[in-house]
Amino acid sequence: MSEKTSFIVHLPGKPEAREELYSSLLEVLDAMSGEPDFVNTYLHRSAEDPDTLVLYETWACSPQYFQEHHLKKTYRVEYEKKLRDLLKADRRFEWLDPIRSYEK
Repeated sequence: MSEKTSFIVHLPGKPEAREELYSSLLEVLDAMSGEPDFVNTYLHRSAEDPDTLVLYETWACSPQYFQEHHLKKTYRVEYEKKLRDLLKADRRFEWLDPIRSYEK
């Protein structure tokens, strides 16, 4: 697929679950980085709320394909179940429409 999808994921974690959210997310990121459609991801911690993790991801597929295929991968199953207990609010996807890119 030549289509690319970029999005931001906001993960507002519970303070008492900060380390578990972080370590669980790293396991998923390590696994997903081996996917053929994977392009890149950047993990950030919010400067305003240290319990909130923020991801910027790019995939070589459509948003629909990503949601229907990648979010259901085996390595995500346990993580998805854990999220309910680790987050203080719903995870939020912010889908992005490309306008222009600058690369060095």
